[in-house]
Amino acid sequence: MTKKIVAVLLALLCLNYSLSYAQQKEDRVTLHLTNATLKEVFRQMQTQTGKYFGYQSKDLEGLPRLKFDCTNEPLEDALKQLLRNTGLTFAVKGNNVLIKKSQETPAGARQVDIATTRAENRTISGRVINSEQQGIPGVSILGLLSKKTAFTNDNGEYFIQIPEDETMLSFSSVGFQNRNVMMEAAKTYNVTLQERVGNLKQVEVVSTGYVNLPKERATGSFGVVTAKDLEKIPVPNVLHRLEGQVAGVQLNLTESDNSFVYTNLNGAVQGNGSYDITIRGASTLNNDVNKKPLVVIDGFPTEMDIRTINPADVEQITFLKDAAAASIWGARASAGVIVITTKKGKINDGAPRISFSAGLGINGKPRLSSLPLMNAAQMIDYEQELVNKRFITDPTGLPAASQRPISEAVDWMFRLKRGEVTQAQVDAAFAVLKGRDSRKQVEQYLLTPASTSHYDLNVSGGTGRHTYFVSGAYDKENTSTKNTFGERMTLTANQEFTFFKNVTLSANLRGSWFRYRTGGQGISVYGRSPNPLMPYDQLVDDNGNSVNYARAYYSGRLSNLEAKGYMPWRYNYINELALSDNTTNESNYAATFALNIPLYKGLSFNAQYMAERASSGAKNFNSDSSYYTRNMLNTATSIDANGKLVYGIPLGGIMETTDYSKNNYSIRGQLNLDRNFSGNHQVNALLGMEARQTIDGSGSNRMFGFNTQTQYSKPVDYVTPYVTVDGYQSVVPYGVNYSSKRRRYLSYYGNFSYTYAGKYTLSGSARYDDYNNFGLDKKYRAKPFWSAGAAWALSKEDFMQNVSWVSGLTLRATYGINGNISTTALPYDQLYLLNDYQYPFDPYSTVGSPANPSLRWEQTGVYNVGLDYALFDNRLNGAVEFYYKKGTDLFASFPIDNTVGFDNITRNTSSLTGKGIDLSLGGSIIRNKEFEWSANLVFAYNTNKVTDARYNVTNSLLQSGGVGGPIKGFPTDYLMVFRYAGLDRNGSPRVIGGKGDTLTIYQSPKDISDLKNAGRLSAPYFGSLRQTVRYKGFSLFVLVTYKLGYVFQRPVPGDYPGRYGFQNYDYNKLVDQRWRKPGDEAFTNVPGLSGNSTGQIRYANADINVLPGDHIRLREVSLTYNVPAALFHRLPVKGISLTGAARNLALLWTKNEDGIDPDFPPSARNVKLPPSASYNFSLNVSF
Repeated sequence: MTKKIVAVLLALLCLNYSLSYAQQKEDRVTLHLTNATLKEVFRQMQTQTGKYFGYQSKDLEGLPRLKFDCTNEPLEDALKQLLRNTGLTFAVKGNNVLIKKSQETPAGARQVDIATTRAENRTISGRVINSEQQGIPGVSILGLLSKKTAFTNDNGEYFIQIPEDETMLSFSSVGFQNRNVMMEAAKTYNVTLQERVGNLKQVEVVSTGYVNLPKERATGSFGVVTAKDLEKIPVPNVLHRLEGQVAGVQLNLTESDNSFVYTNLNGAVQGNGSYDITIRGASTLNNDVNKKPLVVIDGFPTEMDIRTINPADVEQITFLKDAAAASIWGARASAGVIVITTKKGKINDGAPRISFSAGLGINGKPRLSSLPLMNAAQMIDYEQELVNKRFITDPTGLPAASQRPISEAVDWMFRLKRGEVTQAQVDAAFAVLKGRDSRKQVEQYLLTPASTSHYDLNVSGGTGRHTYFVSGAYDKENTSTKNTFGERMTLTANQEFTFFKNVTLSANLRGSWFRYRTGGQGISVYGRSPNPLMPYDQLVDDNGNSVNYARAYYSGRLSNLEAKGYMPWRYNYINELALSDNTTNESNYAATFALNIPLYKGLSFNAQYMAERASSGAKNFNSDSSYYTRNMLNTATSIDANGKLVYGIPLGGIMETTDYSKNNYSIRGQLNLDRNFSGNHQVNALLGMEARQTIDGSGSNRMFGFNTQTQYSKPVDYVTPYVTVDGYQSVVPYGVNYSSKRRRYLSYYGNFSYTYAGKYTLSGSARYDDYNNFGLDKKYRAKPFWSAGAAWALSKEDFMQNVSWVSGLTLRATYGINGNISTTALPYDQLYLLNDYQYPFDPYSTVGSPANPSLRWEQTGVYNVGLDYALFDNRLNGAVEFYYKKGTDLFASFPIDNTVGFDNITRNTSSLTGKGIDLSLGGSIIRNKEFEWSANLVFAYNTNKVTDARYNVTNSLLQSGGVGGPIKGFPTDYLMVFRYAGLDRNGSPRVIGGKGDTLTIYQSPKDISDLKNAGRLSAPYFGSLRQTVRYKGFSLFVLVTYKLGYVFQRPVPGDYPGRYGFQNYDYNKLVDQRWRKPGDEAFTNVPGLSGNSTGQIRYANADINVLPGDHIRLREVSLTYNVPAALFHRLPVKGISLTGAARNLALLWTKNEDGIDPDFPPSARNVKLPPSASYNFSLNVSF
């Protein structure tokens, strides 16, 4: 499938280019001129051929006017005829024609009667800018005769030494139109380059976070996403806009309709499971090691989640994918690095530029039909069997403390058994229940279409001494769960001041503030529970009254307790929406200051400081009317001998607070060298050191009898036991906890690159990291990381100059070593001081984890070979890369002698290899003044294998299948399943062992061969197809993503009654297909209710329930209309655009035939819906 996608797009692109170029013929001219000067003849030839004619005016002085006639003559033949007896000659080099006196000619060009001489040198300098007056870094400057070369620096400035007789300089940069400038007597030439209209723009500069460098001089593997790319996907979280943008970057979004309102908000500095992003696959095996890439914002690593960034503030995002690109970050770079650069003001930008945008979005209705739930009739049938087989027993025959709640249907069943009702009454009641569908009321009262709103305002500008970019934005996101929403406000202020002679001081300030409300229930009512909302339950009865349900005990017992004075002890889904206040407030601040001082000819000193603070506070207040509080108070209440209620917990509301904080500080000193020697020798180097510290803190508290008006709580006795409603003794749980962790890093680093003649580049980097939480011996703490690379610009070689269809071709190769850390493993004993509120005279502590003095960095060595190409005047461009990774000293759980108090310890004991291919292909399929169609294909392949693991395959993996620890010879994301052989005559599953033998539920697998590797849980093949169609003022963008070659498990029953009896209801509709009697095994594979959990586990993890995850998704479609300026020319407005976007429109194709979205498979333990289609409308105005 993937090969077909690549082949089709490549064929379409190449066909278009071939047809276009096949129409081109040899350059010919037709001229009929009388009394014309040579300049006039050259001008006519330039018009007809499109070639640039370069000459010095002094060489044409004194030549007479002439008459010249030619008809459809080849250009060179016409020039020979024209210049005969003039003392001039010509040279054709690519798209340039150089006219010189006959004794001079450029090397490597076709020539006519040319002799060479030497000339004195002179120095030319200037600045190259774009149409917005910004300096363009990395522009190549070439003397067309002398072949002298130079490059512009980060500000677009250049200088070059050329011979006195040089006639023309050629300025070129990928994504811009080439420009030739004739050399006169001036010494300064400032040049403006225009972007190539219709060409896919290539990013000329990549950022490592320490330095910016032209991509053509980079040896490493980089992927770049620009602000224009991000603008096409209007989602509040910038992370969502990165999907499908860069080859090798895999993004898995686990929130269906949410963007920045994560399911787990507590301390959500890294997403906490709301997304997963990897660069070139897994690099580690341990969950305590950060598997996500390091995120760098404006030059410094951040501890904040990427959702804190306003997408409109981002200028560029660079992915560092191999060791040469990322090794400068050392011990935190093995998972890759994401470098985010925010927008800045522009030098001499004139009047302030103001931009305002506003947007509204609405989602489609949540699709409960995607959940594989039983209907009411099927559930009643299931409950009848549970009752008949005594998995559910009559609560009235049990002691009060054991009277668990039962459903309405089960209550009718037991009333019939007790003789309280007749069969006819039961049948009538069941007929009513079977006609209900709780999903309709859940959709009406607990769910709502998600919606978003967005407002953004920014102002930017600059003078020669001061630039600024200031922005503010507000976003609100209402989720599909009623009473659950999030708000975000961001502020950014980036400024740069210039003092003295080019001394600059920059200050970048960022802040973001969030407020979340999470009081809703949504589809969680169908989650794993002994008493969930049944398919026949009602939230509101037929008279419009909300319905109460027994949740703690059997309703009969609750009625008895309530009659004795206990608080109402029923749960009401509707009322609960307003009885609790679950609010999380989060604030994030970051400040970066940088001072840059030029020292001498390209040498500068840079000092930087960064401070960052992230904090969140969750406030969960449950009023005394909420079920949470009533249940806790009633449970802690008893009746004394006089019939009086005795409360073990103070009456009133309960306030629970949870606070997280993270402080991050860095200071850096760095020397930078950016210099060109003699035109052909470009040197870039840096040398620096930095110190960094992070401090993590968390705390929680619980207050009883809390009054929201006075903000006071009641005192609590945590020592004296109280008597519960069931007659047991207990104590009030102590809710105060606090933890803090400090990490410190000290690093020395250097980076060097050398480019000769703009064609050959060598690079190297080294970093020496020290970390306070590794190794008592310094040899374990301090570890050098390094990389080396080379690049060869083949397209600049002489032998490529006549290959007109090749615009650019660069071969790259690198090798290096990165690292990673564990944030939990320590070289010393980790002690936990336990609360001593119950035993004030006997405080104690426990060892949470034993000391490991030999801890050291994980290491990942990466080989990378890449080829960058641009063909047919940049109309086809992209890159193909091959890489191989080898991780050593990886953290893994290592078994130890349990007599020391622990079964295992985290050690550097495993190794892992990985390999893959990254392919990007882009092109302008059709391009003219009014219409353009461009496309980008991204394809990636990644696989890995554990090569060393001291992990013993545990009995739990053999008995249950699924996923366990790392196993040698297997990928990190394996799925082990049972070879299913159907059911026996008792309705119990049978499986086939590794030797072909049949195992019953009473026979255990012996080794890993008795299980089957069903495949990988993450896609080894993935990518996207992005297309943009522009017609006049309209621009259509379409994003299609795909994932291939992986598997997932079909939603199956997960809560059958087991050895401990009935625990939780299972809603899965496959339960209705269960075995019920001998003979059913002939037509069903779903086991019966046997009370043996082994059978249910083996069926759940059987190969017949493994489905292919391959799919193609229509992720994004957006249409933008740029309003013609003529419609608002009387207004003080520079531009107006309107955008309509649709997201998650459809799964275009899935390999599985069950209609399941492979990215959102529901299960008993994780009930979730696939994303619904969302529609966004926005207005953008610039002043």
